[in-house]
Amino acid sequence: MERQSLLQLFAIDKSGQVRFVDEVPRGHACECFCPSCGEPVLARQGEVRQWHFAHVSGTECERAAETALHLAAKHLLLEATGMNVPEDRVNQTMTLPDGRAGTGEAIQQAGWIDFLHVDLEATLGPVRPDVVATIGETMLLVEIAVTHFVDEKKRTLLSKLGLPAIEVNLAAIQGDKWDREFLRQVVVEGTDHKTWIHPLDRNRLNSEAQKKALEAAYARPIPAPPAASTKPPRIRFWVGRRMVDVIERPFGLSVWSPYDPVLNERIKSIIRALGGRWQPRFKSWLVPVEARSYLLDELGRLSGQSPETH
Repeated sequence: MERQSLLQLFAIDKSGQVRFVDEVPRGHACECFCPSCGEPVLARQGEVRQWHFAHVSGTECERAAETALHLAAKHLLLEATGMNVPEDRVNQTMTLPDGRAGTGEAIQQAGWIDFLHVDLEATLGPVRPDVVATIGETMLLVEIAVTHFVDEKKRTLLSKLGLPAIEVNLAAIQGDKWDREFLRQVVVEGTDHKTWIHPLDRNRLNSEAQKKALEAAYARPIPAPPAASTKPPRIRFWVGRRMVDVIERPFGLSVWSPYDPVLNERIKSIIRALGGRWQPRFKSWLVPVEARSYLLDELGRLSGQSPETH
């Protein structure tokens, strides 16, 4: 299938209006000019090939067809009372202090926007959009893409203006016939080949999506508070002015005391008799749980007083 932008289907008549090849008389009688180079063109309306304009001189200027298509699309918007725009979606995720999170989506439905006034190639600061349409109290910027699309630099400049901007992609369209109505359906009526460069009402959509995300987060069950950490039971004996701690753990009894050669030897003899073993990493002894009563009795006799419980 032949890409329609390869044939020049649009030209400028002697009054400066964009004319489609099926709207003018055949041949030289069309009295039209190439919108790219300004040379006279004739309307070829034969029985075999698709109708199109050709330069009278017989030489084709570079990208004449693309320039003509680009100009025709702009003039259709200049003549239009408005245009349909595509939908826009915004997603936001919000997280509460307690860890609950929710996601919300806001949608601006596709729909018609009325134009109050339309300018072509109006300069706005550092950029000159193809079409500038006044809509209500703001302006809608429209870029027509035939061979050149909005690059990242221009996208950034357009976004900095804070105005809604949209791109119409004509390069992606193929068909066996271009005419005024077909192009109008694409540029004015349709939404399939339009994308937002800078959305129409992004601030409102962001707020709406955030609100929905918070509602979703609050709707989630409140998480249970983390279990309070519990210290294992500790029994403390005093032998003179030295402490001996017995810490009860699921896997055994940990016995610890500060360094004292005499005291340490006496504790060692008790623990070895119970099958305990030294743990160098923790600098303590580990005694089997089954020996608890005997261990506490022996340490009680060594201390000579009732132990403390912590």
